[in-house]
Amino acid sequence: MNAIGETVQRLRRAKGLTQGQLANQLGVSSAAVSKWETGGALPDVALLCPLARALGCSADELLGFRPELSPEEIDAVCKTPRALFDGGDWRGALEFCRQRLREYPGDLNLRFRLGFLLAGFADKTRDEAAREELRTAAAGLFEQAVELPDEEQRRAAWRMLARLYADKGQFDRALEALGNLPSCNQEGLGLRADILRRMGDLNGAARLEETTLSAQLAALDHTLTSFAATRRAQGLREEAERLEQQARRLKELFGAPAAPAGCCCECEGEASE
Repeated sequence: MNAIGETVQRLRRAKGLTQGQLANQLGVSSAAVSKWETGGALPDVALLCPLARALGCSADELLGFRPELSPEEIDAVCKTPRALFDGGDWRGALEFCRQRLREYPGDLNLRFRLGFLLAGFADKTRDEAAREELRTAAAGLFEQAVELPDEEQRRAAWRMLARLYADKGQFDRALEALGNLPSCNQEGLGLRADILRRMGDLNGAARLEETTLSAQLAALDHTLTSFAATRRAQGLREEAERLEQQARRLKELFGAPAAPAGCCCECEGEASE
């Protein structure tokens, strides 16, 4: 019995219809319905909508069509290309991914997950041709995954896209991709500095790293001082003194940090919502 046949039989029985009654509604023979349910034949395309209406379902349900996979199903999909790649068949792994993507062309979560998978394969292989093809395929997936509705996934897709462009020597495209991240995104700032360094803009990379370090030191100093105040209020004097000593040591190593700035992007608004 095929999937459509199983669905027809299940829904027919749920509605309390015999094969003959369903056949009469559709203007076909009971034998035709029997063949559908046993897998001997498929309903004519012209009958799909009337059959779905008779069974009280949608044509998509009748055909077993789903535009997206569940997270568990995506996990299962990822197991096969991993096994193929680990066995040395990177081409087989890539082709398997392409086949699944052809089956679910609109599934952005599948593209997101397979993009990370292929990028990981590219990092592991020593074959330069394989590395280039896998990175190109991964970049193509992330170019679509940046349309995901989830903010964190979109940011992760932009970061990966920037890294893949940079690895391919497409530095302008990499910097353009990073422009879609909040300006305070630490991973994005580190990646931007790395790209500038690889482009030969050492002064630009140094300025960015200096600014980033200053912001991180200010945030750490603020956290240590605040934590010490909390511990002192709790009556934990020794722990408070230890935290204050760490804050002083930080100043000795790097100088007095600048006052910590607020979030420089929409993240601050998100946190307050």
